[in-house]
Amino acid sequence: MALINLCRNSTILESQTNVQIVLPDSLIGQDDLKVIWLLHGLGDNGTGWQRKTTIEQFALAAHCAVVMPAMGRSFYQNMVWGQRYWDYLTKELIPEMRELLPLSSKFEDNYLVGNSMGGYGALKLAFCHPTTFSAVAVLSAVADLKVVPSIMADHEAVFGAKDERLEQEQLTVWAQRADPKALARIRWWQAIGQSDFMYQDNQKLHTFLTTQLDLKVTYHVSPGEHDWDYWNQQLPLVFNWLFADQKGKINNETNNRGTQRIDDAH
Repeated sequence: MALINLCRNSTILESQTNVQIVLPDSLIGQDDLKVIWLLHGLGDNGTGWQRKTTIEQFALAAHCAVVMPAMGRSFYQNMVWGQRYWDYLTKELIPEMRELLPLSSKFEDNYLVGNSMGGYGALKLAFCHPTTFSAVAVLSAVADLKVVPSIMADHEAVFGAKDERLEQEQLTVWAQRADPKALARIRWWQAIGQSDFMYQDNQKLHTFLTTQLDLKVTYHVSPGEHDWDYWNQQLPLVFNWLFADQKGKINNETNNRGTQRIDDAH
């Protein structure tokens, strides 16, 4: 695979920004590549997945592109006191990457994956644009924004004084605004470690998605904490799930050890 570190000027952010992109080594004859939009967590940037996992090997086996944008500490929002990261992601980054690279814009070829803050971002993006992405996989997602003040000292830069925007940006709010039929077309994967401090929040979110929205969510609960050890264990499982119908399916039996529960329905 080829790794591109693209430094580009963003009109919306009014600054230089970086995007990490994994692509097949040769693009000759390539057209409409399947693409994973891979979103990072709080305290990381677009290089985190490439530095801390073997994402390139999985992308090679699946023959897909992976786009890893740097989204700062934005929680994928237009910040109250800061930059417009949500507009950057949805109005600039995704459409311009499709213009620059042979990435498919088809619903069935676009996937969202994210961890922690990036899990929140992936879910919000899917709820707001449910006809754009056919599969969404979140690992240890920030499932309830009420936890943000305890993990982010500069949270008011994103959500405002007294965090007045926390409630209106909750995932449950965005999910209820979405077209239920469009959401039902998406494949959903949610994973959480049993020792993760966000475990209960993820349990509640899973219940909401499956009972209130009647979505079929593959729910993976296994031993693990909120760290890269856990996310590395989950990555091959996510690729197996995303590309189950392809010859390039990833096989890594050792990462199936310790699985407590996988619910394909409710």
